[in-house]
Amino acid sequence: MDLVQLAIEQRGDLVIARVSGELDLAGAPSTGDAIGEAVPTSARTLVVDFTGLEFIDSSGIAMLFNLARRLGARRQDLRVVARGGGPVSRVLEIVEFNRAAPVYETLDEALTHVSPDGA
Repeated sequence: MDLVQLAIEQRGDLVIARVSGELDLAGAPSTGDAIGEAVPTSARTLVVDFTGLEFIDSSGIAMLFNLARRLGARRQDLRVVARGGGPVSRVLEIVEFNRAAPVYETLDEALTHVSPDGA
């Protein structure tokens, strides 16, 4: 049984991937593949929302760095949402993930930095 849940929402040229539960070796590879496949080349930005995520391990972090590389190669933006002070945001700070992609504390905050429909 998967401990990680994934919900994908597309809004124009923006894709939001909500990841909740626990992201570890059991679920990270398939979750990363599912998110990658859900982002069309026409999308400009992917927001990975970890607000509902309680746990992330090194395989989840590796999945994020792989997404950042993959999107960067396609000139697409990646933004990550993690509640400030929570265990997930702490891990992201430790690995300095913000050097690969910006990390926001709320989904609204991440979305305000996205220009709508290529404007």
